[in-house]
Amino acid sequence: MCYNRTVIALLLLVPIASLGHAQDAAPSERETIQQLVQQVKELQNKVTVLESQQRPSANPGPPEPTSVPPPSAPEEASATPHESLPQELHELHGIQWRGFGQLDYKVLNQRKPELGTNGFDPGSRGNFYTGDFDLFLASKINDKASVVSEIAFGEGDDQSFNVDLERFLLKYDFNDHLKMSFGRYQTGISFYNSEFRTARWFLTTADRPLITEFAAEGGLLPTQAVGVSITGLIPSGRLGLNYLFEYGSSDTVRPDINGSGQVDDENNGNHINVGFFVRPEAVPGLQIGGSFYHDKISDSSLPDPPQIGQTIVNAHVVYLAHGFEILNEGFLIRHAPENSTTVSNMPAFYSQFSKRFGHIRPFLRYQYVNTNKADAIFEDVGLRYGPSFGARYDFNDNIALKAQLDHTLRKGQPDLNGLNLQLVFNF
Repeated sequence: MCYNRTVIALLLLVPIASLGHAQDAAPSERETIQQLVQQVKELQNKVTVLESQQRPSANPGPPEPTSVPPPSAPEEASATPHESLPQELHELHGIQWRGFGQLDYKVLNQRKPELGTNGFDPGSRGNFYTGDFDLFLASKINDKASVVSEIAFGEGDDQSFNVDLERFLLKYDFNDHLKMSFGRYQTGISFYNSEFRTARWFLTTADRPLITEFAAEGGLLPTQAVGVSITGLIPSGRLGLNYLFEYGSSDTVRPDINGSGQVDDENNGNHINVGFFVRPEAVPGLQIGGSFYHDKISDSSLPDPPQIGQTIVNAHVVYLAHGFEILNEGFLIRHAPENSTTVSNMPAFYSQFSKRFGHIRPFLRYQYVNTNKADAIFEDVGLRYGPSFGARYDFNDNIALKAQLDHTLRKGQPDLNGLNLQLVFNF
């Protein structure tokens, strides 16, 4: 607004200087001076109107709740255009940062223990726990290079806490067609894993679908790895075709979710993950794509475990626009042990729908997982399916409350019903 005040000051000097000579001026000069004064007044009125248009509205309306969350930070804006941090990152000595936290209360109607994570005690009727406390850090090296990290402080048994470096990346964006990341990353093995980070703030629901849950919390996918991830835009006009290539090493350690206390260390070999997806300009918010993942794992519980070829195929169709969140993903996990004709083909999928109405976003999710009981890795999962429904209410850009009801049908076991209340916040 300073330039407007400068213009006004200069324009005011014109009539003042001119009026100093008005008494000695001829009649024609007086008319000219009067015209100049009139023009100055008109310009002043126009400047006043422009200033009023540039001022922020006194009543901008309620803030739009964050529906997904997006972390996505500025360094991934090209890969996840619908995500954004709730507010701009804080900055200290060139390091940008933001924090996320949660407080949960969960209760189950079955006292038979299942997997307890994030501080939840599965043998109790219900208890409070804090889940993860996350810090997101980013620092720009130059116009093309930056460093990104995500640190999670997680709650374990007996209110003990551990520190986990979820992501640590050196990123180099050569251009829109070649963007490279080196370090520890979340694999692009599914849309959900690519889009949603550790912090529950970014989720509409209180938890992730079982198939895309982090391995440490019973999930079935190798969600994290160390290596190189490359992505970019393929020249394709209005089709918006993108590619993804990853080569790295996972070390998936997964506790059984049936409460047995056993842990599977999959001893993953190097993996290759290739994916493609389109974002057509004709339908903003639509994304259709898939990925192909392959590595070798082994059953650590055996003295001389055979190598198992693991292939994971994924396909997704999602729509995120106009307040809608429609997520659909299907998976096929194939385990083929060496020197054996036994092959396990294990399907899974989830569908999630939500719509924002002002501050509130009701949601409905249905998920399905069917693993082979004879499989050496996923024998504890079996057949599980059922709906989850609830709502998220955003008080403002920093605090939200979620309520979620789950009904899970389990083959050979009683149905499992649960209530999860979750308070999430960012700062």
